[in-house]
Amino acid sequence: MSRVLIALLGALLLLPASAQAQEITVMTRNLFLGADLSPAINAPGIPEAINGAGTVWNEVQATKFNERAVPLAKEIKASKADLVGLQEVALWHVQQPSDGGAPPISPVAGAQPATTVAFDFLALLQKQLGSSYKVVVVNEEFQAELPVNADGNVATGTGPLAGFGADLDARLTMRDVILVRKGSKVKLGKTRKGHFKTRYEPNVGGLKIPVDRGWTSVEAKLGQRKFRFVNTHLEAFGDTKIREAQAKELMAGPLKTKTQVVLVGDLNSGIARHNQPEKPGDDLAFKALKGFKDNGARQSCCFSSLTDPRAVFDHTVDHVLTKPGLKTVRARVTGNDVGERTASGLWPSDHGGVISRLRLRG
Repeated sequence: MSRVLIALLGALLLLPASAQAQEITVMTRNLFLGADLSPAINAPGIPEAINGAGTVWNEVQATKFNERAVPLAKEIKASKADLVGLQEVALWHVQQPSDGGAPPISPVAGAQPATTVAFDFLALLQKQLGSSYKVVVVNEEFQAELPVNADGNVATGTGPLAGFGADLDARLTMRDVILVRKGSKVKLGKTRKGHFKTRYEPNVGGLKIPVDRGWTSVEAKLGQRKFRFVNTHLEAFGDTKIREAQAKELMAGPLKTKTQVVLVGDLNSGIARHNQPEKPGDDLAFKALKGFKDNGARQSCCFSSLTDPRAVFDHTVDHVLTKPGLKTVRARVTGNDVGERTASGLWPSDHGGVISRLRLRG
């Protein structure tokens, strides 16, 4: 090796960190709340909603998050992602006997929210992660409680709605969370969170259910390079224009900055050519995020059943996006390897995780 080349290499090694390439790894991971809520929130009336809640509750138990948390934590730790955006980090409370549910759905005056924790997805995941990741910010979003006909028998009901078979009350709180890896060189600053003004509001027996969705963010810095990390989950139900409006709220809110932005999340929207079959309006929200580069476009959604070993992903709804656009060093999807299934044969989630390594601008 010539003396000139040795000298050049030595000079490069002496450059300050701010002058060298800086890369970060980020991940978006939808944990799956444990059930399809449609039987409950799309029910035409309270009796049907109570039966639907039974279907939901039984599915939550069958999809065993305490098991699924194990491969999910392994994915996150193996990713070595500096920052992770989580969606559907569910918190389930129960109350037995039923007292008729709780607002905004309950038709019973004076009904009180359930307070006994049945499943805390964040606590269960943190237990498996150990000290490798810590929570940066949590945003509580959609919350609703219904009486539950768990056994399908109207003769075994309790409380004021016993005649409809209410065996217990179950309360769901949906949360979005940002995690940071222990030992990451990324330094964190101010956190923010918010809800969208535009929301899906189904009607159950004359009672409106406000389905809150939102976002979380944290100001970050690697060396001298600053960026804002934003995590979101746009609406999955109702008119596609709802999530389009939510995307526009993002653009006018946390994404409106001159700082480098890294946006991750489940947008329930994507590039038409990646989604088969594509439904009308599926791409509206994605298109509303003008000026963003897709740094992780991969099919990562969705398994119709966690127990089907032949299930495949055919949609791109989980994204890593940047503005100004950053270079993708590499990107991959997790959660679709049969080796990741639990001992009882469950996939980690109905979504896959998307991991992207990004090169920050100088």
